[in-house]
Amino acid sequence: MSYDLYFGSEGDEPRPPDMVAWNNVVTQARALLGDVTIFEDPPNWDLEHEGTGISVNHWEGGWGISVPYRWHGEAASRVVDLMYQVARIVERESGLDGNDPQLGRPLADADAAAAVSMFDAVAVRYGRA
Repeated sequence: MSYDLYFGSEGDEPRPPDMVAWNNVVTQARALLGDVTIFEDPPNWDLEHEGTGISVNHWEGGWGISVPYRWHGEAASRVVDLMYQVARIVERESGLDGNDPQLGRPLADADAAAAVSMFDAVAVRYGRA
């Protein structure tokens, strides 16, 4: 189970993979997160950060971010902040608008406190808080 962010544009026409955007996202995510692991299986690419669980996916031209619900409290706040920073990198480099389906709002209207509350609720539900 993970907290997911998706990226798209009006009409959501299929797009080819964008390797320039991917390489820019990888470079900037590394600068932000530190050591990341890259998995390449064209037309699919994944970036994973072990310390936070943040995963950035570029599949067949689409983009997504996921973070496992293993955080709560202050740790969730830190991970959510990093997740949204990475999401803004993806938006900028891909030219697509981010969406937070858990909160039902675009990334431009992201509410970190509400996202952290979702992480905390899952932690309580599964006895991790």
